[in-house]
Amino acid sequence: MQNVLKLRRVDPGGILHATDVLLGGVTKWTILGDNVIGAWGWREVDLDQQYRAVTHGAGAFIASAMCYLEVSGSDAGALLDALSPRRVSDLPLGSARFVLFTTPAGTVDEEAVVVRTGPEEFLLSCGGGKEPGWLRSTAEFFTEVSILPSEVFSFNIKGPKRLQAVQSLVEDADRRMIADLRNFQSCQVRTLAGGQARVLRSVIGYEVWASAEVLAAMWRQLVTERPEITPCGWELLTIYRMECRDITFGLFPVDVHIGTTLFEIGAGWMVPDDHDGRDYIGREGLLKSRGSQRLWLAGLHAADTKSGCPLVGDEVLDDSGGFLGYVTSAAPSPREGRVLAFAHLAPDCQPGAVVHAAGSRWQVSTIPFPDLPAAP
Repeated sequence: MQNVLKLRRVDPGGILHATDVLLGGVTKWTILGDNVIGAWGWREVDLDQQYRAVTHGAGAFIASAMCYLEVSGSDAGALLDALSPRRVSDLPLGSARFVLFTTPAGTVDEEAVVVRTGPEEFLLSCGGGKEPGWLRSTAEFFTEVSILPSEVFSFNIKGPKRLQAVQSLVEDADRRMIADLRNFQSCQVRTLAGGQARVLRSVIGYEVWASAEVLAAMWRQLVTERPEITPCGWELLTIYRMECRDITFGLFPVDVHIGTTLFEIGAGWMVPDDHDGRDYIGREGLLKSRGSQRLWLAGLHAADTKSGCPLVGDEVLDDSGGFLGYVTSAAPSPREGRVLAFAHLAPDCQPGAVVHAAGSRWQVSTIPFPDLPAAP
C-alpha cells in the first residue's frame, strides 16, 4: 500500500520495536505533525501503573524519535543565536537551554533542547521531529559551521524518585555527579549496560543521552531489570502535561505552533528588550507583536466530574454561542477528578470565565493550573 501520508518513522537502536515486543504490543501510535513520535501505550503496562510511577515513583519516556542534530564549528553558536531570540552561544560547557526557534513573522518554527557538548559543538533535540526551518539557509552566511544528523538520542525519567532511578543505571562512582547537577546541567557517565552516556537534569526530570546502541541497551535493562522504573507512553504524558505545576508543558506542534507567537504562549520572557541590538530570525515580527496578542494559551477545567474529554480542535464558545477559541490538548486528571485542557482563547476571555466546549461547561484558568476547588 502506498504511504500517501509519507510519515517520518525512525527507531534508532530498535528501542520502540523492542519495547513493543517486551511489553505485549503497542495499543496505538502517537503522531505529531508528520512524525510517528512514539507509543500511546502498551498492553502489559496499564495507565494506572504509569500514573503511580510519575506521581509516587519513577516513569521513563522514550524520546528517540525526535530530530537530533549536531551543529559544530567556530560559527556554530552564532548560527544558533541567529535562529532564536534566546541566545545559546554563552552556554557554559555541559549546560543546556530550552529554545524556541522562530519564523520571520515571530511565530514558533520549532522547539529544542540545546546542549553545549564542546567549545564549538552543540547537540539539539527538536521536539517537532524536524530541523529548524531556517537552519540551512542561515548557515550559508557562516563559513565555519557543520550541520549533521546526531548519532546521540535520548529517553527521560520523571517522577519523585527520578534521581534514584537514573542513578541505578550508571556506575556507582558516577552517581554523585548526577546528584550534584543543577537544572539544565549535564555530565558524562559510565553506564551499567556498557558505554558512556550524558545525563541532563531538567526542571521536571533527567534526560539520558547516548548513542543508539548504548541507549537501547540501557532501555532494555530498564524494562527488564528495573521494576522500580515504569515505561510510560504518550497517553500518560498528556495527563502529566495537564497536571504539571513546575512548568507550562505545552506541546509542539499542538499547543505551540507556527501560528503562535512567543507572547501568546507564555514564552515572551525569551524575547530580549526592544533595545537589544542582536538580530535573529523573527526579531522584527516579535517586536511588532509585543502587547498585541491575538490569543493566549489558557487552561480549562471541567465544571463537573461527568464531562467528557474534548478533542483537539473542539470549539470553545461563550454563553451565546460566540466563538472564543479552540481546545489544543486535553486529558482526564486523576488528581483533580475531572478533565483538564489547554486552549487557545481570545484575549478578552480571562481566568474565571465560564465557557462551553464539547457539550460541557468549563472554567478558564491560567496554566500551570493552580489549586482547584473540589469537583462537584
